[in-house]
Amino acid sequence: MQPQYILGADMGTSSVKAGIFDLDGNMIQSARSVHDYIANGKFVDIDPEACFQSLLNVLRELSEHLPRVIAMGFSVLCPNLIFMDKEGNPLAHGIIHLDRRSEAQGRRIAESIGMDRFTSVTGNVPCPGGMSVTSLLWSMENRPEIYRKAHKFGHTNTFLLKRLTGEWAIDPSNASFNGLYDTFAYKKEWRRDFCEELGVDLDKLPAIRWSWETAGRISEKAAAATGLPAGIPVVAGGGDTACAVYGSGCTEDGQMLNSTGTVEVMALCVDKPFYDGKFVFRTSVIPNRWVSMNIIGAGGESLNWFYRVFCKEMGKDEFFNQYLPSVLEHTEPGLEAFTPHLAGDRTCVADKQAVLSGLTLASTREAILKSVVDGMLAQLQAGMDTFREKSNLSNLIHYTGGGSKSLMDYKQRRFPEFRFEEVNECALKGIVRLILDNVNNRYQTGV
Repeated sequence: MQPQYILGADMGTSSVKAGIFDLDGNMIQSARSVHDYIANGKFVDIDPEACFQSLLNVLRELSEHLPRVIAMGFSVLCPNLIFMDKEGNPLAHGIIHLDRRSEAQGRRIAESIGMDRFTSVTGNVPCPGGMSVTSLLWSMENRPEIYRKAHKFGHTNTFLLKRLTGEWAIDPSNASFNGLYDTFAYKKEWRRDFCEELGVDLDKLPAIRWSWETAGRISEKAAAATGLPAGIPVVAGGGDTACAVYGSGCTEDGQMLNSTGTVEVMALCVDKPFYDGKFVFRTSVIPNRWVSMNIIGAGGESLNWFYRVFCKEMGKDEFFNQYLPSVLEHTEPGLEAFTPHLAGDRTCVADKQAVLSGLTLASTREAILKSVVDGMLAQLQAGMDTFREKSNLSNLIHYTGGGSKSLMDYKQRRFPEFRFEEVNECALKGIVRLILDNVNNRYQTGV
């Protein structure tokens, strides 16, 4: 008998990575394809078709195993507001989490619904770009023809599910970053009152499906385009950080994952929801769990920014694997200080900017780089006392993501009361666990 496989894919802001796994969760083969987002001032978009092409690229590399795939699913960047026609074709580029064009709309939401009421339902402030409802209202006001033409709007997994299965769906971890969903209640329902008060057509929202639930099955058309077997189930999936928390094994109250990527996150798994103005909040991808996120919108991207601006003469490998380790090891802290808001602050409606201060004639680029890293870590450290108050906080921090090993070693020195343990490919592992939960009927869809 030939082996059976599952396919997990992690679609991020800069690439898609997919893997073929056996039914014990062991990776058989993986592939990666790059794409990019489009930044123009406060406008930060991504082309859904470019993302789908990245998916097709990796599927071609995995084509040998595709005929024996029995189920699949996605971990996705979030939020990413996409307007689609009746067939699921995007009507414009997606507006992603790094976008900050909709500050006025965020303020209007806070005034019309009330900040306390909004945060008590969603667990978040109406941050421009960080809650896609702000991007939605901006589009309604500035691109009304796109809103009128749209049959549905959703996030990345909505687009992918429609393209592959013909079904409209989104999961709670993505809906948590929409702003029209009750994150605390954790149900398969939209907030009708919020939609009515903001003038949003409820019929344009996709159905909510649990992350492990079958959201649709590969259509004949998608099978011909991808090489996947027609009729196999596709789970609803989840947001990348929510999947990463699950994939790292953080399933109990107080367990933490530090993820370094485009975004820097210290994520805490909790068994009781809470709102705190310091953090971003969402559902987990499993029942009766939530994820509180101390988040820096341009975490790893701050290092990429420093590299582009200050170290053009170096190759990227030299910067991350030689220069950065040397700076972290040998540069003493000075007067230089950095507030890490190159992509704003997702706990604030106001459009914050990063600030680099304490510069003198003696400042070096090494001192400035050290201050960039220290500024990010200072924000993560500042949230730990609240994490202790709200949970049975573990002394172990799972660590995943980009950067160099020296960055993790430096974090270990800065957080001496915790032990860091590296885990790899957490988002991919998280979606694989959800697919296997579906295959093995671990959770009921009526939860």
